[in-house]
Amino acid sequence: MRLFLSKHLSVPRSQTSSNSSCGPMIAGSAVVYCVTCDQPLSSRCLINGTHRDHRLKDLKDAVHDQVKKLNDLSEKLTSRERKFGDLTPRIEAAERELEEMCNRTQELLQQEYSTLMALIEQNQQQAFFILNAQKETLKLQLHQLHEDAQNYRSKSAAMIEYMKQLGSKQESEKPASLLGEISALETSLHTMNGFYSSLDKKLKVDDTRLKALENSIKKIVEKNKELLPRPWEFSETITLDESKNQGNVQISEDKTEMSVSPSGGLSQTDRWNNTQACQSFSKGQHYWEVAVGGCESWAVGVVENSQVKGIQTLVPGHQKNSWILECDGGDLSAIHNSDFSRVKGSNVETLGIFLDCDKGRLKFYNVNTGCIVHSFIAKFKHSVCPLFCIRGQKDSMACLNICNLINKVDARLDSAGTSMTSETPIEEDIELSSESSN
Repeated sequence: MRLFLSKHLSVPRSQTSSNSSCGPMIAGSAVVYCVTCDQPLSSRCLINGTHRDHRLKDLKDAVHDQVKKLNDLSEKLTSRERKFGDLTPRIEAAERELEEMCNRTQELLQQEYSTLMALIEQNQQQAFFILNAQKETLKLQLHQLHEDAQNYRSKSAAMIEYMKQLGSKQESEKPASLLGEISALETSLHTMNGFYSSLDKKLKVDDTRLKALENSIKKIVEKNKELLPRPWEFSETITLDESKNQGNVQISEDKTEMSVSPSGGLSQTDRWNNTQACQSFSKGQHYWEVAVGGCESWAVGVVENSQVKGIQTLVPGHQKNSWILECDGGDLSAIHNSDFSRVKGSNVETLGIFLDCDKGRLKFYNVNTGCIVHSFIAKFKHSVCPLFCIRGQKDSMACLNICNLINKVDARLDSAGTSMTSETPIEEDIELSSESSN
C-alpha cells in the first residue's frame, strides 16, 4: 500500500467519500453509528447515501460497546499497573546498567582511538625516519661529489704540469717508456672528463624516493577520507516549527517530539500529518537523527523552502523540490517528484539524515547498522528544510522524536559562535558502504 498516491490506498471508495461528504457533525445531531467508518452519523449522512453499504448500529448499542471497550482498556491498565508496581527500583537498576554500559563503551572507544593514534604515530615516525635517512644518503653523495671534484682538480693541475714536461722527455727518454706514461695519462684524462660530463646530473638532487614517500602517505590520507569524517561529526540541533504544522500534530514543549493521538477512524489513519523544522540549510554539511520506532507509518526528508510558502496541503515526495524516505508497515520507499523507488532494508528504529548542500547529496542511514539506506543526488537551488510526517494509528499514539546529538552547553556555544561568523563549507566527502543508493 502506497502512502502518498490515492490510487494505491486500500480503503474502499465508498468509505473515502463518506468521510469527505458528511461534513462536520453538529452536537446532538447523531442518529445512528457507522461501525465501518467508526463514527456517528447524522440524518444528512444517511440521506446522501454515502454509508449505504456500511454496517450501522443503534447509538445506544454503540455507546454500550464503547463503554465496554473503555472498561476493558481500564482493566488492562490496572492489571499492568499491578504487574509493574513501584517502578523506582527497576528505574534505578536500569540507570545503573546504563551507566555501566556507557562506561564500557567509553573505555572501548578510548582503547580503539588509542590504537588508532598509536598506528598513526608509528607510521609517522617511520615515515620521518625514512625521510631523514634519505636526506643523509643524499648529503653523503653530495659530499663525496665535492671531495671527488677537489681531487680531480688537484690531479688536473699535476697532469697539466706533467704535459709541459712531456716535450723535453721525448728527446731524452725511450719512446716505449713514454708510451706507457702517455697511456696512463690519457686514461686519467678520460676519467676526469667523464666526471665533469656527468657533474650536472649528479648535482641535481634525486627526489624519486621522497616523491614515493609522499604518495604513500597521500594514499593513507585518501583511504581515511573515505571513512572520515563520519556523518555524526556534523550533528545539528533540530527543533520542530509549530507554525508549520499540517494536520492534528501535537508538538512537545522542547519541540523535539511530534505525535498524533489515536484516531479511532479510518479517515484519520489515511491522512498525513506534517511538520517542518525551524532550521533550514543552504550550504555546508548537516546531520540529524530521528527515532521512528514509535510510529507505523512515517516519512522523513527535506523540502526546498521555495516550494512551501507558509502552510499548505503538502504531499511529501510529490513535489520536484522534496526528497523523502517513506516507511509503510516496514516497507521502505524513496520518493521524489512522485517517483517511487523501493528500498531494501527494514527494522529502522532510528534514522540518520546527512545533508551536503554544497555537493547536492542527501543520505539516509540506519543508525543501528551504520549502513546507508538510500542516497539522493540533487541540485538544491534554494535552502532546504527538514520535513517530518507521520500518520495516525487507530489504537495507539503515533510518535516521532528528534534525537539529541549535541551537548546543550556546546550547542549554546556553537549558537553564539554561529551568530557572529558565517557558515564555512567543508569540502571532505562522506562515503560508506550502503544497502541501497540512488
